[in-house]
Amino acid sequence: MKIAILISRFLLGMGFVIFGLNIVHPFLTSPPPPDGSLAAQFVAVMVPSHWITFVGVLQLLGGLLLVISRTAPLGLVVLGPILVNILAFHIFLQGGQGIAPGLVFSVLEIFLIYAYRSHFRAIVAANALST
Repeated sequence: MKIAILISRFLLGMGFVIFGLNIVHPFLTSPPPPDGSLAAQFVAVMVPSHWITFVGVLQLLGGLLLVISRTAPLGLVVLGPILVNILAFHIFLQGGQGIAPGLVFSVLEIFLIYAYRSHFRAIVAANALST
């Protein structure tokens, strides 16, 4: 189990480090969405407003936190909402096209959340009390 956790942490962490760096400083090319599509409209808002740069920095930070074993639970918390948005973008704006990497990363995220479940017990406590 420790080997599977280590491999999953490395794959998910380095995936987000690479794709986060690609957003901040592009080095991988991807085809633009079709003109006039919802995805093109979304990108037309996200890029000029620098919102996508903010997301890229969070991806980079979350990936680095995952690669460092002591901060893996925090990395999972940072990357969770980003993965939800990646899946939502591909499902709702692209009709499911290109969803495979998001699904693979989501499976890795869910596996790691399960592996680090003891660190998340306080978040899902039914009777949480303030200190």
